[in-house]
Amino acid sequence: MSQLLYRLGGFAARRAWAVIGIWVLILAGIGGSYAAFKGEMSNEITIPGTEAQLVQEELADTFDMNTNAATGSAIVQTQDGNEFTEEQKAALASSLTRVGELETVDSVTNPFETAAQIADGQAKIEEGRAQLESGSRDIESGQAEIDRNRPEAEKGIAALDAAQTDVDAGKAQLEDAQRQLDEARAGLEASNAPAEAFGEIEAQQTALDQQRAPLEEAQAEIDRNRTEAEAGIKALDDAQAALDQGRTDLETGTAELERNATLLDMTSDATSISEDGSTAIAGITFTKELTALSSEDLETVRSEMSTAAEDAGLKVTFDQTMQGVETHMNMTAEIIGVAIAFIILFIMLGTLVAAGLPILMALIGVGASALGTLALSGVIDMTSTTPTLGTMLGLAVGIDYTLFILNRHRNNLAQGMGIRPSIALATGTAGGAVVFAGITVMIALLGLNVVGIPFLSTMGNAAAFAVFIAVAVSVTFSPAVLSLIGWRLISKKHRAHLQKRAEQTASEDPSEAAASVRAEAHAAAQTHEEKKTGWIATVLKKPLLTIAAVVLALGALSLPVADMRLGLPDGSSQPTDSAANISYNLIADTFGEGRNGTVIAAARLPEGTTEDEAAALQVDIGQDILEQDHVVSVIPALIAEDHSAVLYQVVPAEGPNSESTTALVHELRALTLDTDRGQVNFGVTGQTAMNIDISENLYRVLPIYVGIVIGLSLLVLVLVFRSILVPVTATIGFLFSLLAALGATVAVFQWGWASELFGVSTPGPILSFLPILAVGILFGLAMDYQLFLVSGMKEAHSRGRGAQKAVVIGYHHGAKVVTAAALIMAGVFIGFVFSGDPMIASIGFILAAGVLFDAFLVRMTLIPALMYLLGERVWWIPSWLDKALPDLDVEGTKLEAKMTKAR
Repeated sequence: MSQLLYRLGGFAARRAWAVIGIWVLILAGIGGSYAAFKGEMSNEITIPGTEAQLVQEELADTFDMNTNAATGSAIVQTQDGNEFTEEQKAALASSLTRVGELETVDSVTNPFETAAQIADGQAKIEEGRAQLESGSRDIESGQAEIDRNRPEAEKGIAALDAAQTDVDAGKAQLEDAQRQLDEARAGLEASNAPAEAFGEIEAQQTALDQQRAPLEEAQAEIDRNRTEAEAGIKALDDAQAALDQGRTDLETGTAELERNATLLDMTSDATSISEDGSTAIAGITFTKELTALSSEDLETVRSEMSTAAEDAGLKVTFDQTMQGVETHMNMTAEIIGVAIAFIILFIMLGTLVAAGLPILMALIGVGASALGTLALSGVIDMTSTTPTLGTMLGLAVGIDYTLFILNRHRNNLAQGMGIRPSIALATGTAGGAVVFAGITVMIALLGLNVVGIPFLSTMGNAAAFAVFIAVAVSVTFSPAVLSLIGWRLISKKHRAHLQKRAEQTASEDPSEAAASVRAEAHAAAQTHEEKKTGWIATVLKKPLLTIAAVVLALGALSLPVADMRLGLPDGSSQPTDSAANISYNLIADTFGEGRNGTVIAAARLPEGTTEDEAAALQVDIGQDILEQDHVVSVIPALIAEDHSAVLYQVVPAEGPNSESTTALVHELRALTLDTDRGQVNFGVTGQTAMNIDISENLYRVLPIYVGIVIGLSLLVLVLVFRSILVPVTATIGFLFSLLAALGATVAVFQWGWASELFGVSTPGPILSFLPILAVGILFGLAMDYQLFLVSGMKEAHSRGRGAQKAVVIGYHHGAKVVTAAALIMAGVFIGFVFSGDPMIASIGFILAAGVLFDAFLVRMTLIPALMYLLGERVWWIPSWLDKALPDLDVEGTKLEAKMTKAR
């Protein structure tokens, strides 16, 4: 590796303009790609497969709706604080009508029209109640009439029945007398009695016939009266049936009216007009997803509303969706970072040229990586944080990597080497450490692909690309520029002396010159061995005490991690002058904080539920949801056409990032209700639920990611250092610094300690993907410092120095440059704390804290103490493994030995 880099550095030094020309072509190509293919980015963060995402997809099918369509809000206020006038309401309605006609807008919601509809519905319900009450009175009156007439009718029937009994008795007597008379007549006829004998019988027959006529008249009267009476009874029965049906209809109508009244009350609980009538929320639903909306689309909507509103004496505040979601980070972050880096470099290197070179190289690398990343935004979905992370990391490592090579080059010049040989050697030695440091960082970042979260994978890939470009610039572009700069890298005070020395070395016998150089180097090493000066003397005076002190300090800083909560930033965490923060607080103050965190709940109904049953369940389920803890209001939204589900908007008691809202989401998902047809269970979605799911999923995959990154990086460190304990102690030290950085971040961004100092407007949960990013980036950077510092110790040990002496030599060899690199990197990161975006600020803070803790407490304190205490054991490696591993010569020991021998 060192030989290859040595040749590469030598080529770049000899053919400087050719190398620079190649880079110019590369940059032009990347810039052209950016101009041609750049796409839109967003702040929407999603993880496929989360419960909220699956429920959203389910609802899209169940309700035949675009659940991904963007929705925004416009908070409209009267400028004088008074209630809306009719003219102002008309102006708002007119502007919303025009907005609704735009091609990108699907629908608009006028709060006053909604309120009017609710009022109209309430009036109709009151009218319906009055009609039902009137109908109820009519039914009761009819029932009383029936109850009054039925006894008379039944009494008449009873009298007819009695009369019929008397008539039937008379008929029976007549029939009996007729039978006797017929028997007598038959007897006379059988005895051939004379005609005179039949006179008596005829007389009796006449008497019977006379008696039958009144009975027949009575029967006819009874039949006539019975027909009338039965008709009256039937009329009463019909009236009773009609009254019973009316009573049933009344009960059904009453139940339906009360159900509608309950639905109306539930809807009116989430009114979009303030109590004093001075503020209202208008809703806009778009036809596209948020990522598909251009800034021009949103500007058109804002313009249509604002113009009419201002003319009518209204003030409109748009939420973050309506403002556009792409992060517009101000230049303060880069300026602060670059300024801090330049000051440190100038103090360390002493010349403007030397101080400016690492910054120039870093800016070139950052520009190339940022444009390259953005060129892919048209085909790859990425958040607006993605290129920012690459910029942040690329700027930091770009300065550091060039500094390492530059510093080695200056040391070579100080030892009497010529410009080009010095550049080649610096690239072959320090460049090897740079390459492997970059590989370690890239492994950690590319490891994000393993966790299966697309937006994190994209961020990791973009950041890894930035690191790759930084490495490429440092080992190719930097040597070429160093060759062109020549001796101007050194201050005028030392330049003449070094130039003279280099000329003298070149004119002397090579072997003598080499011997002189080696003698000076040996003398310097002896000085380091004999004198434990500066900080290392304090560290190694009592190594056990040092280790205990560092562990206690980092442990104390880590304590807040036990209270860490993860989430995604909402409007409250945005800068106080941002539209997102203003609209969030305006809604929270006027309508309650829960209106910023509305949850979508879908009740899955049992199979076979009818339309009427679904309508009834809509109310019952809504009331059950309303009885849950942390619920302010429940708004019934839709019933599926197949009656399989009911949709609700649930307004929680607190904001989207509160613990109570998280608890509510889980409670609704666990809730089941029993019905006659079976159980009802719930699916919960919406942006609030999605953010909760994202945070919890990220927390679950964190241990997996840590294991993968540490495992792969340990392999690289074993390969580089050819030791077991060095990589293990390096990793343990990293875990301490990581926990301390997380603890400090929780204290500032979640607890609010010194929040004003770091521009934290409202403390809240820690950015959900921050721990994973911190693991990936900080582990890579920690191993950078481990590599740059301990490689010097390994180099000294490989030259026969004792393990403890090698610790001192290596520390003195790399402490200065590692100190400068850590301060530069921390300065770059801390600059992003003041970027104006809470996500970027928290990332910048944890990286700055992690770099400082790791560089100064772990790499320059804990690790030297541990290695000094372990002595020779720290370099132990099984013989079979030592033979199996390739010798990479990362520190360039063999390369230097070969060059010395060649001279």
